[in-house]
Amino acid sequence: MESFKSAAMEDLEFPASLEDETIELVFPECDAKSKPFEGQIFATLELACQFYKDYAKLCGFAARKSTSTKVDGTIVTYYMLCNREGHPPVPDVLLMPESGSSIKKRKKTSCKPVTPVHQMWITSAIKARIGSMRSFRMYREIVDKYEDIGCTSDDFKNFAHELYVYTRDSDAHMILETFKNKKELGNGFQYFYEVDDENRLVRLIWTDETSVKNYKLFGEAVSFDAIYNTNRYKLIFTPFTGRDNHGKCLSFGAAIISREDVDSYSWVLEKFVECVGNAPPLLITDQDPGLKKAAASVWPETRHRYCMWHIIIKVAEKLPSRLRDSTDFKTKFGKIVWTDLVEPHFFEESWKNLVDEFDLLDNRWFSDMFDDRSHWIPAYFRDVSMSGLFRTTSLSESENSYFKRFLNKNGNIMMLYMHYCSALEAQRHNYHKITLADETGVLPLKTSLKIEKHASSIYTNNIFKEVQEEIYASQSYCNMYKMEDQADESIYTVHDNVDGKFVVRHRLADSHSFCSCNLFVRKGILCKHIFLAFRTLQVDRIPDKYISIRWSKFRILSAMVPGLELGSAPSEKSVIGNNQFFNVLCNCVGYVGDNQELREELLAALIEVEKRFSKDGSIESKIEAKHRLFNDFYGIAPPETPSVLPPLIAKTKGSGTGGRRKSNQEKAMVLAQKPMRNCKKCNTMGHHDSRNCPTKKTSH
Repeated sequence: MESFKSAAMEDLEFPASLEDETIELVFPECDAKSKPFEGQIFATLELACQFYKDYAKLCGFAARKSTSTKVDGTIVTYYMLCNREGHPPVPDVLLMPESGSSIKKRKKTSCKPVTPVHQMWITSAIKARIGSMRSFRMYREIVDKYEDIGCTSDDFKNFAHELYVYTRDSDAHMILETFKNKKELGNGFQYFYEVDDENRLVRLIWTDETSVKNYKLFGEAVSFDAIYNTNRYKLIFTPFTGRDNHGKCLSFGAAIISREDVDSYSWVLEKFVECVGNAPPLLITDQDPGLKKAAASVWPETRHRYCMWHIIIKVAEKLPSRLRDSTDFKTKFGKIVWTDLVEPHFFEESWKNLVDEFDLLDNRWFSDMFDDRSHWIPAYFRDVSMSGLFRTTSLSESENSYFKRFLNKNGNIMMLYMHYCSALEAQRHNYHKITLADETGVLPLKTSLKIEKHASSIYTNNIFKEVQEEIYASQSYCNMYKMEDQADESIYTVHDNVDGKFVVRHRLADSHSFCSCNLFVRKGILCKHIFLAFRTLQVDRIPDKYISIRWSKFRILSAMVPGLELGSAPSEKSVIGNNQFFNVLCNCVGYVGDNQELREELLAALIEVEKRFSKDGSIESKIEAKHRLFNDFYGIAPPETPSVLPPLIAKTKGSGTGGRRKSNQEKAMVLAQKPMRNCKKCNTMGHHDSRNCPTKKTSH
């Protein structure tokens, strides 16, 4: 059996050309079991070479075979090198003097270090979810030439890989330590977690002080939907989403779970209440059976609503083939299920007539959907406060799409949380921007009514546009059909040219107005029918009782809610970060402009500073410096022995599919958007070619 023995570094003999040069030995950090050690024995040479290749890959570079020495036909010395070790670069093409033909030569260069500026650039790019190749090309634009970068794209990739594997089996422990430190600061941060029998993390939920404040203001209705492929463990990411006073997406917290079952969802809903204080009045989700049972058990007082879009999209699949292209059926079905202007009994009667007309009595899916009607038909949510905020999980779909622009399917749990914080910061920054425009901008009015001008001063701009449409419609499309005064109230019957007749009741004792369309209950804004009654009553200002806090401008919100501040909490970091140095440097470059004399002066000064700090600024090794940078990136150092292990790869309905499984109709809709091409087999335009033509006969 052939054996191979690892040599210690001091036993290696270097070529004579290197004896006079200063050689810096670098010992990559990795798991102790993966490190070579003096006296290590391998069964074969091939196993030894593979060991060093695996070791190199783990440490962020690649290894290759080099020269060997033989004695009596037996290899006694074998060198394994970094794959970039060798001579200075040679031209890509060399001409053969005899024939003038060209041959390709393999490039070799001496290994170039990934300097601190490279490291800062790469880590910043990873935080922004920019890949190694793109960040490499961006860096080239700054230094002007590829030759001036100082390292290769592979070096960028290897360093990024080192950063990813640096946490090894410690990312679950590190995220819990991070959350523990945040909670101990007393800034309102909350988190809960669970581990399995092997002490592996399986569930985690968190929320911060700003999210809890937002929930207290805007948590009447919450959308909850799962996102897949957001981390290396395929844990399901489940954010809680609402609408802010501008009608935009708002995050109340998030959780990650390893399984989509009743126990996991029950735990998440239970812990969410412990984080924010109470369950929301309305919850909207898809038809996940585990989530349905969990919501009914943990939040019995919460109205659980199914996403209508997920149901409607299945209709075409469940219909008999004779009705799939029926425009008449689709029109009548849509009018019945989407309207929230009718009472439940009217819906039930209309559904029965539809089933009879199109002979769907024996269709099981339609029967099941009718039995479950109180979970998705708008008629059954007419009296639920703010039920008009959500009919579908489209807000969650939008929020999920937003988060996916930040999250990385290959990232660890620490990276998932870091990217979540980046998404949250961007979301809150956007709220700043919209709020500022809201407080300073003035929208044009559509009528001369004083009540419209008053509405523009109290509602956020996005919501005012909706209120403005109601005021305009009250003047343009509504007529007073009948007025009746009773002992304690005035009754107005309004003819709406668009939606029919509605009754407005105005109570004289407390000036309370109620409309049978229930728009104020469903969405918190007054309807066109009440605005018409106000005009009759000569009401020029919206009464305070009808000014919904959740749709008010920020100055009104802050006056009504003590301690409410615009924006997120200040940064917890008080130390000087690398980005501050980068900002100052860029400012200096900007100040000198095109002044060549100043540019030379600045460059000379920077070179002197670089020389000084390269000698005296730090005594730590390159490995120590790199690990310090990694620790700064994650905000915490990995422990020697983690107390909580990372989860196993989760097996979920969304793993490996890129998300929710699409129906045949959805697939057809996506296909319809793709350009058609001419098939040479059937000579028609379509979404196929001669290789997969449906008319092509299959041979047996």
